[in-house]
Amino acid sequence: MVESLIDKKKGISRKIGNAKRAGESIEELLVQMKQVTQQIKTLEQDRVVDTIKEKEACQSDGVSSDIVVDRSSPQLFAGQKGGQGDIPLSDIVINELEGDSLSSLWNAYVEKTPGSSLYHRWEFREQIKLSFGHETIYLAALNEAGEICGVLPAVLLSSRLFGRFIISMPFFNYGSVLADSQGIEGKLIDALIGLAKSKMAEHVELRSVCSREGMLLKTNKVAMILPLPTDSNVLWQDIGAKVRSQIKKANRFDLRMEFGKSELLDDFYQVFATNMRDLGTPVYSRTFFQNLITCELQEQFHIGVVYKDGSPVSCCFLMGHKDMLEIPWASTLSSFNHMNANMFMYWEILKKAISEKYDFFDFGRSSKDAGTFRFKKQWGAKPEQLYWHYWLSEGGALPELNPNNPKYRLIISVWQRMPVWLTKLIGPRLVKFLP
Repeated sequence: MVESLIDKKKGISRKIGNAKRAGESIEELLVQMKQVTQQIKTLEQDRVVDTIKEKEACQSDGVSSDIVVDRSSPQLFAGQKGGQGDIPLSDIVINELEGDSLSSLWNAYVEKTPGSSLYHRWEFREQIKLSFGHETIYLAALNEAGEICGVLPAVLLSSRLFGRFIISMPFFNYGSVLADSQGIEGKLIDALIGLAKSKMAEHVELRSVCSREGMLLKTNKVAMILPLPTDSNVLWQDIGAKVRSQIKKANRFDLRMEFGKSELLDDFYQVFATNMRDLGTPVYSRTFFQNLITCELQEQFHIGVVYKDGSPVSCCFLMGHKDMLEIPWASTLSSFNHMNANMFMYWEILKKAISEKYDFFDFGRSSKDAGTFRFKKQWGAKPEQLYWHYWLSEGGALPELNPNNPKYRLIISVWQRMPVWLTKLIGPRLVKFLP
């Protein structure tokens, strides 16, 4: 049933693409896409629940399970604690998937596997190719029955300025390998490293939520996660007097927040591009966000914009998956900091997360004890360690493609002086190679 609905979605998606190119209306097609997406989501959720119940039943009967699910933290961070498995590794075949023939099986595996993120889903392969034009490397481990027992999505980035490397997954916080056992996981990583060597990549980076032995490692980043109560009034008491005072101050300025989709994209991008310029960071293209908000996963994406007297002053892009709502991008115009527009926005977002029955809110990654770390901590968010693993082709130091690298200080300083319209033209051509 799920597979037939996915095929139907692909047909609608093609019609949307054709209609866009022809300049025709896509409103009716978007409605159809929304209906089919919800049907698929319901069926997949039912399948995941059934799988968990089966595992719990096995455990209650004294039967051990290879994968243990820890529900004290978000499903993403509960981790995948697979054993060695009982399938001989010689029976496991690693395939690089080119077409969409196994996409539905890939997604079904991702949804049922602990430690999976939204970025593991097949749809992000298409989004990265569409928005950035990069070569994707999607590896699947198949058993003798042809069933998927492990996946590893990755992307090859190559430029003269920043080098040639493979990342799982670039542009986002999470990715890396999912597998039924440590042995299968190792075979997938070895296969990716083999491809990295053949493609002359300088390094491989795996963005993980669990530590793995035998690879170089960075642990300077954490994800800040807030457990959510079922009532926003409870959270209001939990956040403390200082945060409440800042929100109350913002309320005196008659700020207003809207949540939506494409209709808010222009206002979102106006604020986002300006703030990125002020930070000295190249901005993603507007098309990137447009592609996300209209793709097959569009029901999991939301745009939020804060307005003052009809003008956008703060914005966010939200992604929901399983039990957690994530905010990968957010910006506020510095000229409105005195109104606490940022505090107002986050409070509205948290109320939305609670009303939509999410159990956790992901404030995004931060360096330990940085300013953003302290901002998120004041809301009650707790750090979850992130593990970024590396393979280096010729040894040497770990890569540092980030604004904290001293060699980028001059470039950042120049960028901050450029007009916003120019950064919108140049930025997307640079940032596509910055993971």
